[in-house]
Amino acid sequence: MWILFRCFQMIKYKCRPAVHTKIVCEYCELINFPLPDEYNHFKYLADTDLIGFNTITNLLRYIENNCDNKYFFIDLIQYFIQRIIKFTDIDFSAEVSDAQKLLAFTQFYNQVSDLNWHNIETQHSLGLVAKRAPQAIASKYDDLFIYACLTHILGCSLTKKSSIIIELPFERSFYGVDVDLFDNVTFNCQSMSVIVAKDERDVNPVMAENKLTLSSSDRVKAAANSMPPSALSLPNLANSIGVSERGLQRELRTENCCVKDMIQNTRMNSIITILKNNKGNIKKSAYESGFKDLPSFSRYFSKSTGCTPTQYVRNNICNNL
Repeated sequence: MWILFRCFQMIKYKCRPAVHTKIVCEYCELINFPLPDEYNHFKYLADTDLIGFNTITNLLRYIENNCDNKYFFIDLIQYFIQRIIKFTDIDFSAEVSDAQKLLAFTQFYNQVSDLNWHNIETQHSLGLVAKRAPQAIASKYDDLFIYACLTHILGCSLTKKSSIIIELPFERSFYGVDVDLFDNVTFNCQSMSVIVAKDERDVNPVMAENKLTLSSSDRVKAAANSMPPSALSLPNLANSIGVSERGLQRELRTENCCVKDMIQNTRMNSIITILKNNKGNIKKSAYESGFKDLPSFSRYFSKSTGCTPTQYVRNNICNNL
């Protein structure tokens, strides 16, 4: 009974790397599209830092609702692809078969994200299948990203399309104006799937899939990374994860982790990273950390570090510029 209770109590917060959200934030800055303050801190995270799984979906929905360019996503996608392919660090050269590229893409993302992907293999083909939530709560952007990345990786052309089958889970209308991105696909197929033909290089069977394994503290840290430093607190963190404050504290204690220490360390590490990236510009860093005014930022910084922001910049940043 105790084992069953512990399993039930495990933190379920879903994660993915910050890189996807960072790319969208970078692109918005490039085209001078203003984002809400709550997204300022994401650009200072490392690409591999974990954040909330739905952060990028919420960001893209905000843009879609507030951007005058209804084709924003289609314009974004080429910038996104070039950046994300470098992040994967997978060999997508012509010397690698389409089946091997598809397998590498699937396995890489299963290792860094909470994705419901798996491969299917027959004697003559290999497929990626991404199961989807019911349409009412699903995100069209996941399908759009997979399609755009894989058609780029596989080098789809008029001569190759017969050897690549792409199926989408929902009807055309679900994808709105972004449906223009798709070519030669089948709609309303329950799952997102990409199936490629094998060639003479594909003699070995598919290896066992490696899924992302994270502790509860890893998932809580991802939730903390998803918040502006100024908003990070025990009540806000517990609420974002969907557990009680006491339940969150109890869960992390089983991993010898103190949630209050995690919150404090995450807040200050984020603030200091922002301050360093802004080359000691205190006013800009206070704003991008989510503080409403400079005095409140200075008070928090001084209380946490024992020195004022000005003293910290003089002692730790100016000397290194």
